[in-house]
Amino acid sequence: MRQLSEHAAVDPGATTGTVTSWHGTVPAELADKATATALEIARRCADPERVIDLVMAAAEQAVHPNGWAYHGFAHGHAGLALLHVLTAEAAADESDRREALAAAFTYIREAVAGTAGAPLTEPGVLSGTSGLALGLAACARAEPRFGPSLDRLHEQLAAQVLELPLPRVERGVSDVDYDMVSGAAGLLSYLCGIADPGPAVRAAAEHLIDYLVWLGAPPRDLTLTRRWLITPDLCRGDRDYPNGHLNMGLAHGIPGPLAALATAWLAGYRQPGQEAALRLVLGWVQSLRRTDEHGPVWPSEVPIDDAGAETRPSQPADQIAWCYGTAGVAVALLPVAEALGDESLRKLAVESFEAVLSRFAERPVRSPTFCHGIAGVLVLCLEFAAHGSALAADWTPRLLELLLAQADPELPVLFRDEEEPGVFVDSPSLLSGSAGIALALLAATAPRRPSWFRAFLTR
Repeated sequence: MRQLSEHAAVDPGATTGTVTSWHGTVPAELADKATATALEIARRCADPERVIDLVMAAAEQAVHPNGWAYHGFAHGHAGLALLHVLTAEAAADESDRREALAAAFTYIREAVAGTAGAPLTEPGVLSGTSGLALGLAACARAEPRFGPSLDRLHEQLAAQVLELPLPRVERGVSDVDYDMVSGAAGLLSYLCGIADPGPAVRAAAEHLIDYLVWLGAPPRDLTLTRRWLITPDLCRGDRDYPNGHLNMGLAHGIPGPLAALATAWLAGYRQPGQEAALRLVLGWVQSLRRTDEHGPVWPSEVPIDDAGAETRPSQPADQIAWCYGTAGVAVALLPVAEALGDESLRKLAVESFEAVLSRFAERPVRSPTFCHGIAGVLVLCLEFAAHGSALAADWTPRLLELLLAQADPELPVLFRDEEEPGVFVDSPSLLSGSAGIALALLAATAPRRPSWFRAFLTR
């Protein structure tokens, strides 16, 4: 086992040996194993040609292949560029650091070059311009010569946002218009993280805020309960809602816009109606809260009945994941509580996530990956530990151990996603593969809160 690098520091006052990180402490031996595992994943993903071979093999294994895009953050080179920059920060010696940065710069150059033949016109975070910007921004922090390219990309992103055909038509809104993955919430979250934004970036952010304010306002159509209703013709995937539904998942539902409006408020943006929309959407989200034997619980979706009314389950089953379920709602409430100065709301957020951990103890998540697996729950756990949850702090090493127990050196990238029960996929990607697991492991031992959290937690 390699020695700990400057990525995390051993607390000399601890008799058992602990590592002090941004969220709290981790047993030193566990932190060492987590970092070494992340570095091994990165080593196996250092060669772009091998990664493409892995992607093609994963597509054969998967029931629903995700594809791969050079500019992609969730499934592409931009996400791997980020991984290798953070690997460089965790490297034990200078030669390892240089190799990791060389890999990062190769990936980001190929990501940018790929847009020459296929111009990038979609601005979304996980597969569009802002996702590419996340990877490029990480490289620019390590190598300032990437700075001018990042500035140009931000100008391009702002122009794309201002040209977005965001629908202000009741019963004509899809989750892709407003969600975290490709919509206004994710875009606004990224723009709010740009230091010293220029006029174009500010205008783009304000444009998105105005749209989310419209989305959160009471509908003019009195037969419609909420403007973010997804009608059957705009429903994602194979969901069967003959009268439409309201999405409550952090990835594709209203918690993303709620948290993004609050994140924008915390970043200093003040648009007409912003606070009112924030409070109205928050009120609706709170009205859906139920309680089970573990604590607060939220549904993932709210179907609409034949009469146009919301069908609110009295006892919703919680999905334990980043993408859908109570955990995502809970973390979305944190920036809202801070923006509104509402301590009781912050306590509710903590209580809600602690209930998720209690459910996890009864029915553990199987897949190790970020989107719907242990790595995503770990990242949320780190966030709540940093916000003072003693239970989350206690669960951090437990989740690390559960995650690391699934590492298998015989697998191509150490971990495999369980896409469906009994369907295993060896993917190098960030959202549903080993790169995302590596980032979660590095986050657990990092001295600073990772900036890439913005892509998933709005800030």
